[in-house]
Amino acid sequence: MLENFDNVIAPVQKLVELNKAQVEKLVAAQQEAAKNYIELTEARIKAASEIKDQEALAAFIKEQVELAQSGYEKIVEDSKSLFADAKAYNEEVLKLVQEANAQLTEEVKSAVEKATKG
Repeated sequence: MLENFDNVIAPVQKLVELNKAQVEKLVAAQQEAAKNYIELTEARIKAASEIKDQEALAAFIKEQVELAQSGYEKIVEDSKSLFADAKAYNEEVLKLVQEANAQLTEEVKSAVEKATKG
C-alpha cells in the first residue's frame, strides 16, 4: 500500500487549482469582452441615431472604418495574449504531470521494495 498517499495526490490537487484559476481567468476575460462589446454597440447605435445629414453620415462611416481597424488590432493582440497564456498553462500542466509520475513511481517502488522484504 502507498504510505505517502498525500504526496502522490499533491500534484493532482495542484492541477485542480491550476485548472480552476485558468477557467476563472478565461471567464473574466469573456465577461470583460462582452461588457466592452455592449458598450461599443450602445455608443455606435447612439452615434447612428444622431446622423442628420450627409456630413454626419460620412463622419459616422469614417469612424466605423477606424473602429473596424482598431477592433482587428485588438483581436490580434488578444489572440497573442491568449496563446501565451495557453502555452504557459500547458507547460505548467506538463510539469505537474511529470511531477505526479515521478512521485507515483517513487511511491510504488518503495511499496514494492517493502512488500518483497516482508
